[in-house]
Amino acid sequence: MKLHSPVCIAAFLLLGLVGPGISRNTPQEVPDKGELYGHMEVIEEALGKLRRSLRDPARSDEALDQIVLMQEKSLACKGLVPHLITELPVEERAAMERDYRRVMVDFLIAQLELEAALLDGDPDAAKTAFKQVRSMEESGHDRFTREEE
Repeated sequence: MKLHSPVCIAAFLLLGLVGPGISRNTPQEVPDKGELYGHMEVIEEALGKLRRSLRDPARSDEALDQIVLMQEKSLACKGLVPHLITELPVEERAAMERDYRRVMVDFLIAQLELEAALLDGDPDAAKTAFKQVRSMEESGHDRFTREEE
């Protein structure tokens, strides 16, 4: 089997998406609020840089770099648990963790759509996709964080 065969690539992607430390059936009991917050701060900063670079087609490489950074941090966040969830009654945590993970999956999909629009050289689709990513980032924070966080 070649190292770059589709099956091999899919296996590596799957390992990255379902990496160690993520329990499929049991909610994580101990959140790492600091790590999650740090990743979210990087995503927020990348969104600002991305917004500015989308205004200038000559800066598409910068935009793509910011998207890759956001994807990496979003993937890391997907395996973590927001602090707010750990404060819920135990019987509500699993459902809320599942909801959070689904929101993160949708957020990653939106980022991929934005990346595809940029790679296709479609600035209108990129702007639309960026608005979707930004909206999802804001609504996710509204849903899974408290104002003081």
